[in-house]
Amino acid sequence: MDDATNIRKIARLTAEYMISMVGLLTQSSGMDPTDILILNAVSAANVAHLLDDPEKVDVYWSKGQTIPFEVRRPITSLAISESLGLPRETCRRRIKGLVEKGLLERQPGGLMAIQEKADPVQLAAMFAANAQLFRKLVRKLRKHGVEV
Repeated sequence: MDDATNIRKIARLTAEYMISMVGLLTQSSGMDPTDILILNAVSAANVAHLLDDPEKVDVYWSKGQTIPFEVRRPITSLAISESLGLPRETCRRRIKGLVEKGLLERQPGGLMAIQEKADPVQLAAMFAANAQLFRKLVRKLRKHGVEV
């Protein structure tokens, strides 16, 4: 299962998926890829604690609603810098710009992504495109004999 051939297949196919996603997000948002990466890392970290509880995930995501601000948890800029392997100064500067644009907000304990600023139609289209790209990744992995 985890022989060198499968590992290479997984690496190449997931890289293709990631490049496609970054391209999609860059084209649809007009944002810089580094800013997209930071914004998505903050957004994901804000709700990561919910992912282990399927009932909470169903409550918030099955209806397509934005997860309430009070349920999300902030993350520090240092944690974002370390998780992405970006220099602290680069992260600080990029985060400052995202805060100025109103896409991130500083809260006690760290940063919060402001999902309410996103265009719901554009967001739904990006989610659908992501799902399509992910399904394509799974199909390709299976086609190449990688168990998913």
